[in-house]
Amino acid sequence: MVVIEKFFCKLCNLFLVSVSIGLLVGCGTIDSGVSKKNDAFWDPPVKENQVKQRQLQKYSNTNFVPESFASALDLPMLLDIAFENNPSTKKSWQAARIAAAQSGKAASIFFPKVTISGVAEKLETNTLGLKNSATAFYPAIEIQYSIFQFGGHTKYADAARQLLYAANYQHNRDLQTLAYEVQRGYFALDSAEETVEASQRNLDDAFVAYDAAFIKNQAGLSNIQDFLQAKANRSRAEFDLENAKAHVELARANLAIAIGVPVSEAIQIVQSNDENDIGDLDINVQDLIAGAMQTRQDMLAQYSIIKAKKDITWTNSSKLLPELVIGGAGNRKWFRGENESFNNFNIYASLRWTIFDGFNNMYDIIESRAALKNAEQELKRMQLSIASDVWAKYYAFKSAIKQLSAARNYEQSAQESFDSIIIAYKEGLSSFGDLMAAQTQLASARKQTVVSKNNLSVAVVDLAYAVGIVNFESKNNIQQ
Repeated sequence: MVVIEKFFCKLCNLFLVSVSIGLLVGCGTIDSGVSKKNDAFWDPPVKENQVKQRQLQKYSNTNFVPESFASALDLPMLLDIAFENNPSTKKSWQAARIAAAQSGKAASIFFPKVTISGVAEKLETNTLGLKNSATAFYPAIEIQYSIFQFGGHTKYADAARQLLYAANYQHNRDLQTLAYEVQRGYFALDSAEETVEASQRNLDDAFVAYDAAFIKNQAGLSNIQDFLQAKANRSRAEFDLENAKAHVELARANLAIAIGVPVSEAIQIVQSNDENDIGDLDINVQDLIAGAMQTRQDMLAQYSIIKAKKDITWTNSSKLLPELVIGGAGNRKWFRGENESFNNFNIYASLRWTIFDGFNNMYDIIESRAALKNAEQELKRMQLSIASDVWAKYYAFKSAIKQLSAARNYEQSAQESFDSIIIAYKEGLSSFGDLMAAQTQLASARKQTVVSKNNLSVAVVDLAYAVGIVNFESKNNIQQ
């Protein structure tokens, strides 16, 4: 007995020493997972570096290789590339597939649950000093099926199906959003390139004014201040040109994001056609709003979400009622070395009724009802937002048509004014201030034309997206 007590004491001491060492080591390395100081850079451990290298090799081998395109890309080609490469729609498609799997899981409640098992056991008995042992084997099968729960199972499956529909509607809207972003990116790059062209023409005009001022100054027909102002004006035009070129590359980078490819100089676009053929809309704005309420895919998704919330509320309410379950179980048992076997079977019908579970089901009902009201309020918010969005985009489109027409007339008049004043200035019939004013006015008019043309293109895209009338009959057929 003394030996056992000594052994137990040594074991306890060893345990206490181990725990103490562990605590000391733990306290000594408590900062090993972070940087040594708050202003120091954290160095990952060697194993983490190895993991990251494998991840970089797996995910970065081909993703950022610039694309090579044979020719300039028009809008349909850009859309095809975007549908093939942009990850946003792939994510929404996978989300719909997840919802489809969840809907299938919900429908599995209508099938019986079958369990198969096998048991091997060794039996020993000791009766009147006689020890007997035997080894028994028996397979078993159990079938359980819930046949009635006051519609709870049906509503549960219906809710999952509505969430699947919502995910599919949202995928449709994501396709429309992708098309919308590509179109806006296309017109932004197109406008930036036109701005470069306009800036180049402004620079050419600045050189014309500079040359005229230089000649008159050399001939003693003007003062040095006019020449210096012309020189400064030329430098400003050079700056505006370089700034416009920088905006082209920014627009190219944004377009590359939209179409889902690495940005490169290979992304060249075909310039858009003149918008002379765009006419005013022969439709009332209220009709467009009403149409948006019926066709917007995100609205339809929200209706499905509301239906799912109602079904979930019904399902939770049904948990307060009894559930009828039928089932059966059976096994066959035999002993090794013996020919005798036993068969056991039973079939049952069970009425289950949880009458108290700590109010868990009641809180589920309260939660689902609140979620339903939340979804209904979100629908109201979307309705107000869509109505305002369509209203604003409708009048922006109508205004953009008139703005473009006015901008073109403005540019034409400014061009005529500049042409006449440069001739008059060379002949001494106009002042240098008149020339500078005419050049500034022409530069402004050119920029306004480019901006107005882009505004009209974007207004068409914005209105179509707001109403939700973009259809996809195929990858190569996008109708607005």
